[in-house]
Order: sequence, then structure tokens, then C-alpha cells
Amino acid sequence: MLVVSLSSGDQIGLALAILSIVAFILFHKSNHRLAFHFDVVILAACAGITFAFSSNSMVTQFEYMFDLAVSAMVGICALYALQKGQKYIVYGYLIHAIWDLMHHSFFHIASTKTPYWYPTLCMVYDFFVAFYYFSRK
Repeated sequence: MLVVSLSSGDQIGLALAILSIVAFILFHKSNHRLAFHFDVVILAACAGITFAFSSNSMVTQFEYMFDLAVSAMVGICALYALQKGQKYIVYGYLIHAIWDLMHHSFFHIASTKTPYWYPTLCMVYDFFVAFYYFSRK
């Protein structure tokens, strides 16, 4: 039997992700077009948050430039999603989900400081949103 032990930060992040996913589903059931635009705004906010976390951390020059590049790619995907369609929202959420995975304390890949619950919340939510839009193609 596989037993997974989650830290308190992961538990909070998972609970917040579940609440966010429920809100996402309800919003899409009530007004899909408006919900799509809201998802694009959230993706653009993720770009800004990515850059803000890096700017507020003591990181190497390489990691700072990497975070800046990720932030730019996510922001561009948000803009393209509005103009060219939903495949770009899939790309943007996947890029951000991978960034979150790299910043999870379990992997110790990146040193950018984030709230302890943030990587789990965003990673779960981002993968869900990317899968949702990918499955709608």
C-alpha cells in the first residue's frame, strides 16, 4: 500500500487547489466565455507573480533570468490565448505548472522563495486548467 505523507503546506495548497477547481467548474458552467477571459487574467497574473517571487528572492543570475523568461513566456501565452485561441492557454498553464513543480520544496531544484503552500496550489490548479482546455479541443 502506498502511503503519501503531505506536509502542512502541501495540505493547505491541495485544499486551496480543490476549492479553486470547484470555483473554476462552477464558473465555466454558468458563463464559459467570461470564465475563459478570467482564466486568461489568472494566467497573466501568474506571469507577474512568477517574476515577483524571483525579484524578492536571493537567487543566482541564471535563476533570475530563467524565472524572467518563464514569466515572459506565460505572459505571452496569455496574450496569444486572447488573440489566437485556447491552445495557448494550455501552453501557458503547463509552463507555469512545471515552474511550480521545480519550486516545490520536495525537489530542491530552485531557490526562489514562495509561500510554502503556493507550489502545490498552483501546480494542481494549473495542470487541471491545462487538461480542461486540452480536452475541449
